[in-house]
Amino acid sequence: MHLIKSVSLRALPIAVLAAPISALAQEQPSEPSPFSETEDQSETSLTELDTASLDLAGQIVTIGYPKETREALFFGSMDQTIIQLRQALGDFMPEDDPEAVKIFDEWIVKYTEESKVILRKHIPSIMDGMTAAYADLFSEEELRDILAFVQTPSGKQFFDRMPDVVGSASFADANQAYLDESMASVIPAQRELLNQLREHQESKDEPSETT
Repeated sequence: MHLIKSVSLRALPIAVLAAPISALAQEQPSEPSPFSETEDQSETSLTELDTASLDLAGQIVTIGYPKETREALFFGSMDQTIIQLRQALGDFMPEDDPEAVKIFDEWIVKYTEESKVILRKHIPSIMDGMTAAYADLFSEEELRDILAFVQTPSGKQFFDRMPDVVGSASFADANQAYLDESMASVIPAQRELLNQLREHQESKDEPSETT
């Protein structure tokens, strides 16, 4: 059992590294966007979008994610995801090595703060990408309807309370069940990957047979 815990501990950083991505994914449209491929393609695509749609989409993003609070919205989602992920990792922590657990928990805090610094730098471009995606995915009529909703107190609350939704008991319980099952599968999956990479490297290191 200790061996399993030890292997699990080495796998934990891989799982934690996915947390910021999970948090951001909750804020992004679910369909793939052509604006994420390259910077040049993004600039070209933006010029091809309808000006009216871009203007409406920009208003939606500005109202839904005000500059003065959008950082807190993103960070709140990240924090909730980290909390739920750490809880899911509980069964894989070494019970007989509290110092290792302490080191890992301190690493999570450090990595999360470093990730927030990086995220803060990218929030403006993320907002631009979101604006372009809305303009591309929704018709002008749909954008006007969305804007009308966002301008209402209920619409503003819908955006402002997104981190609260992620952290609510009902959502957290459902998401926790997913994370628990996911963590149970990531350890053997990582072990399989490491074995495959090790076998590949050993095959490369073997001397070539000469005829």
